[in-house]
Amino acid sequence: MSRGVRLAVALVLVLCPVRAWAHALLKRSDPAAGSTIAASPQLIRLWFSEQPELRMTSVSLTDASGRAFALGAPAAEQGTPLGVSLRVSESLPPGRYIVSWRTAASDGHPTRGSFSFIVAPEASVSVHRPSPQAGTVATVSPNSTASSMGEVDEGVAEASSSVSNSLARAFSFVGLLVLIGATTFRSLVLPRARGTSPDLAVRMERRAAVLGLTVSVLVILTAFARIGLESEMMAGVAGMKTMSMTDMTLHTRWGFALQLELGAALVALVSFALAIGRLRGAWTVASISAIVLAVTPALAGHAAASPRFTSLLIASDFLHVLGGASWLGSLLCVMLIGVPISLTLMGAERWQSVAALVNAFSPVALFSAAIVVVSGVIASWVHVQHLTALWQTSYGRVLLVKLALVTLTLMTGAYNFRRVQPLLVREEGTARLRQSAVLELGLGFLILVVTGFLTGVSP
Repeated sequence: MSRGVRLAVALVLVLCPVRAWAHALLKRSDPAAGSTIAASPQLIRLWFSEQPELRMTSVSLTDASGRAFALGAPAAEQGTPLGVSLRVSESLPPGRYIVSWRTAASDGHPTRGSFSFIVAPEASVSVHRPSPQAGTVATVSPNSTASSMGEVDEGVAEASSSVSNSLARAFSFVGLLVLIGATTFRSLVLPRARGTSPDLAVRMERRAAVLGLTVSVLVILTAFARIGLESEMMAGVAGMKTMSMTDMTLHTRWGFALQLELGAALVALVSFALAIGRLRGAWTVASISAIVLAVTPALAGHAAASPRFTSLLIASDFLHVLGGASWLGSLLCVMLIGVPISLTLMGAERWQSVAALVNAFSPVALFSAAIVVVSGVIASWVHVQHLTALWQTSYGRVLLVKLALVTLTLMTGAYNFRRVQPLLVREEGTARLRQSAVLELGLGFLILVVTGFLTGVSP
């Protein structure tokens, strides 16, 4: 792979995660934040940056003394998936009122915020801020904070990312990478490895099936762990609606993505088990399951909740995961399965077999990297807004750590391609390949761990 392509991949890996800057944050409201209105409102209406999960949305209305006023159940605002409306059950007497809200978007991350307004029938209608006018919907300025004067709080992310939750996400990413990589290795690398004997290819294929079977169990267990951790996290958020694990799994978009992941992993588990016995069609079903697994992160993330270009973003996220996992996952299989089995041969055949595998892997890696670049550029075009956030926020600083790891990984890959691959016909080349590939894969694992934490860091 050329240095230019690798640098492009690095750029995309840095920019793409910026899509996660916005959770479900409040963008505007009616009554407007800080406004004075002449009559008691019949509805409280809220619009968020991402589509909120109604079952995970709570809104309260209190006066300055702390007295609570009843609100109806949250309902979707007509005409937009980003809006929520609640009916005010009684007429509000003159005074200052505080609206406090808590919700979560499709990524499952809870957010909260508050704003205030004043009911003053005897006064001339005005607003606390110069604009907008009374009775209109207030647009929330970025990075605004709540104050005693009733300024709007667009919302902050709850401290929702425990170490266990982040590690569970990281293990999920690792599992998806290995499952997709195993099917890529079997379907795209082995058939192109000219010089590898049929008996040797069968042994590699069976070993890949065993790896896929084992990791399928990991993906299933991790999915159940994530459901439990998410439920525990929500239960620990003050004011968040209490939901059972069953409700969260069956009645939210985040839960639907987990259902899909569990179902695909179960099918993959059975398929890999059948592939060990070389049942015809088992690898085809396993490959389809891997493709389904590649789309689940997009369905549980910001792409599915984006107010614009939703289908495009889901497709680009899907291709991004598929391309990256095909690249690193198949490299893992080459080093964990292909090279050790090739080294069981005698004499020059062993080095020829190793060289054939690496030469077959190279175009797969190049094509996968191209997919990563194109899909990442699309997502970056839609999402990237403020590059200064890379060094001004905790999220950005964690992202820079990922950048450092990605840079080291790509430098190692470039060394493999330029220095090691030409030497593979000799024992020296295979020894160097093992060392550099282990380093590259180790860095790749660290990237996945950092990504697991990154998805839970409040931007």
